[in-house]
Formats: sequence, C-alpha cells, structure tokens
Amino acid sequence: MAMYSAIVGLITGIVLWTVSGFPILGIKDGLLVIITGVLFVFGAALYFQVMQSEETSKVIFLGQLMPIFTILMSSLFLKEQLSIKQFIGFMLIMTSVFALVTNIKEILSLKFNKAFWLMTISDVLWAAGTIIFKFVSDTSSFIILSAYEGFGWVTGGLILFLVFPSVRQAFISTTRKLSKVGLTIVFGNEAVYLASKLLIFLAIISGPVALVSAVQGTNIMFGIIYGWILTLIAPKIFGEDISKKGLLKKFAWGGSNVYRFSFNLLIQSTFCGNI
Repeated sequence: MAMYSAIVGLITGIVLWTVSGFPILGIKDGLLVIITGVLFVFGAALYFQVMQSEETSKVIFLGQLMPIFTILMSSLFLKEQLSIKQFIGFMLIMTSVFALVTNIKEILSLKFNKAFWLMTISDVLWAAGTIIFKFVSDTSSFIILSAYEGFGWVTGGLILFLVFPSVRQAFISTTRKLSKVGLTIVFGNEAVYLASKLLIFLAIISGPVALVSAVQGTNIMFGIIYGWILTLIAPKIFGEDISKKGLLKKFAWGGSNVYRFSFNLLIQSTFCGNI
C-alpha cells in the first residue's frame, strides 16, 4: 500500500511542479521537504502493516500518540510554548490509548504488543515530518513545497522497493492480481489519504503546529463511527468490536480525546487570538 501512496505522490508532485512553473528549491530546503515525504511514506508502511492485524478504531487510537510527539517536538525545535493545560491534554490522550489498546499487565510490565510499537514509531516519523515541513514553510509557497513533498513520497517508495524484498514482491504480485476495479479503489484511497496530508500541511502553514495536532485528535470519533457502520455492512472484511460493551468503551475513551481537543483549543486561542 505504501508503494501505491508513492505513485500517487509522484503524480501529484509532477502536476504541482508543472503548475508552479518548474521551480528549483535550494539544496537545503529541497532536501528537507523531500525528507518530509520520505518520513510519511515510511510511517504509512508501518501503519498499513498494523492495519492488517488490529481493528481500525484501535489503530486510530494509537495514532493519537502523534500529537504528543508533534507538540513536544514543536516545543523543542520550533519554540512553541508548552503549558500545564497541554500536559493535561497529553495525559488524556495517553489514558485513552492505553485503556483501549492495552491491559493492566502490559502497562505495569511495559511489555506492549508489536502493533503498539510499530504505530508508535509511525507516529514519531509523522510528527518529525510535520515539524520539518513547518520549519521550511516560510521558504516557498505551499504548492511548491507540496510538489517537492510529493517527490519525497516517491523517494521513500523507491527506498522501500529496493531495500526490502518482501515489499517489492508483494507490490508486484498484488499489482498483477488486482482487477482494474481493485486498482481504482486502491489508488482512490491513496489519493484521498494524500489529499488529507496536503490539507494538514496547509493548516500547518496557516497556524501553530500544536493547534493543528489538537484538531486532528477529533478524527477518532469519525473512525469509531465508520468502523461501526462498515462492520454492519461487511462484517467479513471489517472485524470491529461493535458489541454494546465494546462501543461504549470506544466512545468513552474517544470522548476523552475530544476533551483534550477542547483543552488545546483553549490554549491556542491564547496564542492565536480569534479562531
């Protein structure tokens, strides 16, 4: 799946680069933006691997660790302020994540499953890419930066293709076996995914990284609802726990992320003026 993301990134990069008049960024800025794309592809590869073994809603919960890393990195490298209320927000995130995807024994022994660690690494990679993009956001226009970021996606895809034989074999085999309808769905999914990333980057250019991360945290409620509906429609494909107990647990802990969003929104209103 990460390879298909890379292909969509290449197409997007070429289109945006052409529209913007074939600009050439400086070596330093161009390399940093390309690295951003590479990091997002590597993170996506780990994300898709976790999606194969975990419920979608649980993966989205694990993805809520990304705002923690993003805000910490923005405080360290971008000098954005970190407050007591943000710390409370962090604790709400951590509590909701651990409550849903782990158990007491795992927390006490610090022995988490493979999915937890893979998504944590993915979150770190995505957070680092977000910070780098924000760092170079003043050097050029959004379209030009997005074009180079798309080139970063295909660079990351080429690295995965050349370095990891399993990725290369899976991509070739899947491409041969998929029908035209299947390929259309895959590329459509990756196009939506890439579009969401570009919108996130546009938001990052427009305001503090911490605020963007706070708003992203609300996606967990959409994930729970989508998982519920899709499991009802196609239970053989989507294996979500939609029992009353399971849904109550997800909505309860998902709600804590909305509370955390409210905390962060209150914080950012202090720094950003009217929102």
